[in-house]
Amino acid sequence: MRSLSRSLVVAAMVLSVVSRIYPCSWAEGYFYQVTRLRGKVVGAKMGPLQYARWLRQSFVRSGAKLSVYEYRRPIHSRSDMPLIKATQADNRGSFDFGVLQPGHYTLIVDDDGWGHSDWFDFEITKLPKETDSVTIDISPHFPDCKGGHEFVANAK
Repeated sequence: MRSLSRSLVVAAMVLSVVSRIYPCSWAEGYFYQVTRLRGKVVGAKMGPLQYARWLRQSFVRSGAKLSVYEYRRPIHSRSDMPLIKATQADNRGSFDFGVLQPGHYTLIVDDDGWGHSDWFDFEITKLPKETDSVTIDISPHFPDCKGGHEFVANAK
């Protein structure tokens, strides 16, 4: 009886200090490799229909604000990273950052219509095939990490 009450007290103490666990998290230190950063911002909030990639990526996000920052870790807020360039997606969802020097960067896509931001770490580097365009899917993702948050590089 005494060991049961001790076990309950220990379990309660452990549970009170355990941090919140999110079922979906993105790997830090993973960089999408591209030779240039231009393409299209897409995405939609469609509930379970978001699992249909082709459907959610058929909605362009015109007016999305895209900002490229110098990659830094650890950070507490965006102000911890120097801003390199910023642009806005046109009415077709298209954007082009022009020439970026080789290196590691963080892309932050803000969509005021949704009130959230999506972050992607990428690297400008030489590759066997030049990057023609990228598709940035800022659809919200589900707890199983599916349904959105995609950075798709399309080579020539």
